[in-house]
Amino acid sequence: MKLAKELLQHVQHHSEVLPGNIYPAKGGRKSPGTEFWLVVACSSNGAHCIGYDANGNPVSTTSYLKSALRERSLVGRVDMGGVVLREATS
Repeated sequence: MKLAKELLQHVQHHSEVLPGNIYPAKGGRKSPGTEFWLVVACSSNGAHCIGYDANGNPVSTTSYLKSALRERSLVGRVDMGGVVLREATS
C-alpha cells in the first residue's frame, strides 16, 4: 500500500495551527461567553487568539501552545488577508 502525497499534505494543512484557524472554546472559564477562538498570530510554539461569543462578537483574548490547539477540532478557517484590526468605537 502506498499513501498519496496529496492526502498527507491535506492532513498536515488541517492539523497545522495557522492564523485564520477557528477552534471551539472548551472547559475553563468561558465568561463572558467565549464560544470560538480565532487564531490571529503564531509564534514558534504559541498561538494568539481572539475569543468570540455565539453572536460573533469579540469578547476575549488568550494565548495557547500550538500543541493544545492541535487536540481540538478545526471548525473553520478565515482568510486573514483582508482583516484589519482597529480601535473599537463606542
